[in-house]
Amino acid sequence: MTFVLEPIMALAAGVTAGAGPWGASLATAGTLGGAFPAASGALATGATITSVLEGTASVLGIVSSIAGGAADKEQADAAARDADAEQAVETLQGINRRRSLRAAAIEAIGDMDVAHAASGVDLSFGTAAQARTDAMRELDTALTSDSGTTMTRLSRLQERASSYRRAGKRAMTAGLIGGLSSGISSFNRIRGRR
Repeated sequence: MTFVLEPIMALAAGVTAGAGPWGASLATAGTLGGAFPAASGALATGATITSVLEGTASVLGIVSSIAGGAADKEQADAAARDADAEQAVETLQGINRRRSLRAAAIEAIGDMDVAHAASGVDLSFGTAAQARTDAMRELDTALTSDSGTTMTRLSRLQERASSYRRAGKRAMTAGLIGGLSSGISSFNRIRGRR
């Protein structure tokens, strides 16, 4: 910007001091009054251009700050959506783990029953019945434990999604406040020059 204003200011200084290629002839010819308003207008135009450019830069800074806040919010919202999607995956994985536990327990009980029957033991009471009861108790404990683990994981994913959403709101608010404060300070700086 200074490369535009320097020649204009030099011209104005030359005209008012009566120096430069046109300064002496303008002063002696009595046309100084006509040249000075033109130079003064050029300086005013330069100041106006500076104000316009600074105002434009300020607006771009405001928009950039708000856009940055919006981008951070969108990133946080995307992370929250991922955490929400992980909840469904975790639920399905929990169902599959419990199904696998049941299948393994049924197979183990079947193997024990076959072994007891092959050895001639009555399966309705005694050691065989107690072994079956113990296996079912272990299955219940494993299923309860897995359900608790699944609920804990789901709870953490819900909290993570909520945290991401709060961070997104804070980022957007920070962008808006940053843009607003930048705009106010730029406006005060431009207004202070007048």
